[in-house]
Amino acid sequence: MNRKFLSKIFWVAIIILSAYYLYRGIKFRFLTDGNLETKAFWYYLHLATAIAPLALGPLQFWTWLRINHTALHRTLGKIYIIGALIGGITAFYLGLTIDLEGSIVSLLLLSTTWIFMTISAWITIKRRNIAAHRLFMIRSYGLGLVFVFLRLIGDIPQDKLFFFIESPEIRDATLEWMSWVIPLLLIELIFSWIPSINKKHR
Repeated sequence: MNRKFLSKIFWVAIIILSAYYLYRGIKFRFLTDGNLETKAFWYYLHLATAIAPLALGPLQFWTWLRINHTALHRTLGKIYIIGALIGGITAFYLGLTIDLEGSIVSLLLLSTTWIFMTISAWITIKRRNIAAHRLFMIRSYGLGLVFVFLRLIGDIPQDKLFFFIESPEIRDATLEWMSWVIPLLLIELIFSWIPSINKKHR
């Protein structure tokens, strides 16, 4: 099957899943039974800023736009970075104050890693290191999509997914860790580790 065609299928799937789970997240948190009695400002700020990297990611990886509209690509990139940084900072605060103790460390490390990858993407492009910039952007966007992966695997009944874990609290904590560690490991495997193994020394 054509690689370009597979790429299109991948991005269509990412956009559909992102839109679907974003809708579900907004409906739960803001429209139905979500709890906004406390930290409402932080939830709204997180949503308003984190939605930018989610929406702009596919455009930033679009080769045609990057080549033919460089100025627009740079402008959207700045919006992406600002949104990801503020989204990461608000996620850090929400993780620090979350009621679920088992999720605190996972969320703090996730938000810190997201901020680091985004800042690294900005630094490398300022230094004109295009290859490193691309890799850090892939990592940053992958971490921005964590909520999609979290809800995707969260739709699987946890008593079946984690049948070997009895405690519901430990199941929730395990799900939190899996939601960002697995995507990040896959990114490293595909874009860093395997290319490094296949690369011949000259």
